[in-house]
Amino acid sequence: MKRKKTVQPAPDELRAEAAVNEVVNTCRFDHDDQAEPGKADFLLDPLEEGGPKVALEVSSITDPARQSLWRGLDQQYGGPISGLRGDWTVEFTPGAHVRQSAAPLVELLQSLEREGVDRIGLNGWNDSTPHGRLPTPGHAENLRRLARLKIVSAHRVRSDKASGRIFPCEMTSGTARSTAESISPHIDLFLDSKQGSNKVEKLARYIDRERHLFIWADTGHLDVTLALRRGFVPQDSPRVPDSLHAIWFGSLHVYDAVYRWTCSGWTIAAITPWTPHSGPTGVSARG
Repeated sequence: MKRKKTVQPAPDELRAEAAVNEVVNTCRFDHDDQAEPGKADFLLDPLEEGGPKVALEVSSITDPARQSLWRGLDQQYGGPISGLRGDWTVEFTPGAHVRQSAAPLVELLQSLEREGVDRIGLNGWNDSTPHGRLPTPGHAENLRRLARLKIVSAHRVRSDKASGRIFPCEMTSGTARSTAESISPHIDLFLDSKQGSNKVEKLARYIDRERHLFIWADTGHLDVTLALRRGFVPQDSPRVPDSLHAIWFGSLHVYDAVYRWTCSGWTIAAITPWTPHSGPTGVSARG
C-alpha cells in the first residue's frame, strides 16, 4: 500500500505551537503529518521533569471567504504583469473572483495609465474626481467596471523602480469596544460549531495528556486585537467542555501576547514574536 504523502505544519500552526511551548515549557514530541487519521496537530512533552504532556489542536475562526480570496491573490499576483508600466495597489473585497477579474483589471489599469489617471475608487475620497464635482462619463464607466470586479480602489505607486506589479490589499473596517467582553462569546461560538466539536472530539482520545485548543481570531475581529494589545483580561469564562484543560486565543496582528484560559480563568501570556527556525523541533520562538 502506497504511503500517504506527509504534510508539514502551516505557519499559523507553528506560531501557535511556539507560543504554547514557551509558556508551558514544552517541546515537540510529534506532530500531525496527515499520514494517519485522527491525530492531534502537536504532541508536546515537558522540558523539565514533572511538567505537563500536552496534546494541542490549532484552529481558527477566520472568514472562509477572506481565506479563499487571499489564496487566489497570492497565486495570481506574485510577479510583474505584462502590459503594465506602473505599480498599483489594488483593494479587493472578499466577494471578488480573483481569476475571472484578472484580465479585466489589467485592461482597466492599462486604460488608466494611458489616460494619466493615478487613482480610482468607489469611496470618493480615494478617487481622482475633484471634490464637489461629478466624474466625467468616461470615468464613471471606469468606476462601474471597478464595481463589477468587486474591487474598491486602485492607486498607482509612481517610482523609478516600478515593474508593472499589482500589490493586492484588503481594507478591514469595524468597531471595537475598549473591553474584553467579546472574548468568551467568540470561544463559545466556536465550541458550539461543527468545527469546534470535531476539535474537542479529536483531543478527547488523549487521556494521558493535557488537552489544549489554540484558536486564531479572524483578522477582521478588531475587538480581539484591540483588547489583547491593551491588556484587557476577560472577567467571565467560556463554556468549555470538561475534557479540555486549556484554551488559547490569539490575534495574528498581535505578536507578543496571547489569551490563555484554564479552570482558574483568563490570563494574558507574554510570548516572544515567532520566526521560522530550523532545529530539532522544526520551530523556535526568537526575537
